[in-house]
Amino acid sequence: MNELIVSVGNKKRTIGILPDDKIILDGKEFNVNLSKVSDYLYLIKINERVYEVTTVKKSSNEFFFTIDGRNYEVTARTALQERANEVLKQKELHAKIDSIKAPMPGLILKISKNIGEHINIGEPLIVLEAMKMENEIRSPSSGTITEINYKQGDSVEKDAVILKIE
Repeated sequence: MNELIVSVGNKKRTIGILPDDKIILDGKEFNVNLSKVSDYLYLIKINERVYEVTTVKKSSNEFFFTIDGRNYEVTARTALQERANEVLKQKELHAKIDSIKAPMPGLILKISKNIGEHINIGEPLIVLEAMKMENEIRSPSSGTITEINYKQGDSVEKDAVILKIE
C-alpha cells in the first residue's frame, strides 16, 4: 500500500492507496475511479458519487484544486517526504544558522539568490565545484539574505563565509 500525507490548510490526512482502484481515508475504504477529460480537468468517482476536479500543479508537491466549485490548495507528500519535512522544521526551530560556509575548497559555479531575497530552509543556494564534482549547497534555515561575499567564478577556501542569512 502506498501512503500519502495530504495537507489542506492546517489539516493533515493520511490516504492509503490500494490496488483495484481503492483508497483508505480515515480508516474507511472507498472505491475510486479517475478519468482524465483534459490536461487540467478530471472526473473522479468516489463510491457512487462523481466529482468534477480541475487541477493545476504549483510545485512538485503542491497543487490547486477546484472540486465542485470550491477551491483548495493542497500539499501531497509520501510518508517519507513528510517525515523529512518535519525534521527540517524542527531543525530550523532549534538551530538558527546565519551564515553559509564553504564545506570544502572549490569554485563557485552558481549563486541562486541575491541580497534581500527570502530563502526557505532546504532551498538550493549555491553550486560549488570541488574535485571535479558539482555540490549543491542548500539553505540550513529560512530568512533573508543580507550579505554575499563572493560571486560566480570565485574560488573559496574551506570555511569561507559565502553568504549570510538573517
